[in-house]
Amino acid sequence: MGSGGAQGTAPAAPPTPPTASTSSADATDALIAAPVATPHSATAAATGGSKTKPAHASPGAGGSYLVMKKVQLTGPGPDAAHPTVPAYDLMIPSTWKIDGGVKFGGSPSGCFSDIFALGLRATSADGATVYAAGPDSSWQYADDPSVLQVLNDPGKRALGVGGKPCPVAKPMKAEDYIRQNIVKLYPSGTTVVSVAPFPELNEIVRKRQGLPPGNGTTGSTRTEAVRVRLAYQKDGMDMEDWVAVGIVVNIYPAGRGSFYDSHATSLIAFSAPKGKLDENDKLFQVITSSIQPEPQWVSYSSGVLSKLYQAQAQKLATINKMWADFYTKAAQTVNGETANMMQGANTSAFHADQNIRGVQTFVDPTTGKTQELSNLYDHAWQNGSNGYIMSNDPGFNPNQHVSGDWSELQPVK
Repeated sequence: MGSGGAQGTAPAAPPTPPTASTSSADATDALIAAPVATPHSATAAATGGSKTKPAHASPGAGGSYLVMKKVQLTGPGPDAAHPTVPAYDLMIPSTWKIDGGVKFGGSPSGCFSDIFALGLRATSADGATVYAAGPDSSWQYADDPSVLQVLNDPGKRALGVGGKPCPVAKPMKAEDYIRQNIVKLYPSGTTVVSVAPFPELNEIVRKRQGLPPGNGTTGSTRTEAVRVRLAYQKDGMDMEDWVAVGIVVNIYPAGRGSFYDSHATSLIAFSAPKGKLDENDKLFQVITSSIQPEPQWVSYSSGVLSKLYQAQAQKLATINKMWADFYTKAAQTVNGETANMMQGANTSAFHADQNIRGVQTFVDPTTGKTQELSNLYDHAWQNGSNGYIMSNDPGFNPNQHVSGDWSELQPVK
């Protein structure tokens, strides 16, 4: 994959999106042991408790646990009767607040692929720790000079959202995307501390693209993901962030070379005071692996995108064959990805990619319903009100330490 040449991309800001429609279910006795898994002997920060059960862990219990709640983000609906629809589900610590949603037409680039812009910001009770996600960003390139000339000619380009074309830039690595488009949006003096592959995020991206587990190139599509550690100062405080992104490049024949349709997707960040980032590593991964699109949203949003591509292909059929072919292929790709993704949602419990994505399937023995939760914890409980507890202590019983009525889930082997 080529790198550099990102001047034409439409970078997203560090993932701190504006307020949008959010729907979150309350968790009973909203309690978290801490922003991370915390020894039971520690006092828990709580916003609620029971008159008969303490809102903290009992001393001497041993092990660690994490108390979460499931929340839901909404997106724009199809009509006035359905102005919003459920879009994404995720889990955050039970005392955290969340803001965000999906905005239609949120792309500054004009690329149809970015027409639905996801943004969320989840913040700890003290405001010191933040998990955020920003919208996708796309760009295009061609290595045939004649095709590249068309790309750089606004009069010959296919126009998208807001009458704008997709930016023109070379394909790039995920690290380069963060360095060139995201780091510059942080405070002056921000430094890159480390860069590492992020296979869990790469597998999440591939699953959502309808691709099989793996790395690198599959057919005409290649993917990768990294997470970058940043250090900076904000309001006089030393801070550290993880910023992660997945890169998807779809490659099509064009002229005497190839046409590259690039996407920076699943842009996420985790911010904490200096010295607190490592101890939040599990929490970062638990939240990331919990983000799931609603099947209804996948079907609706993909349908809108496919229709846009098809309409554009028909419009350009007699004007520019290359663009007409591209939009036809893009529509077919979207439809294929949607079918694969919906099938994957129905059979995810049996997919070999679960370990790479950092999840495992748990079943509620009372109802038979299954769901994916983080595989960083071997034991899980739920309270029937979108509250969840996860622990690695086989002897831990949350009903003895945490307010509420908790039922244990069973891992599916």
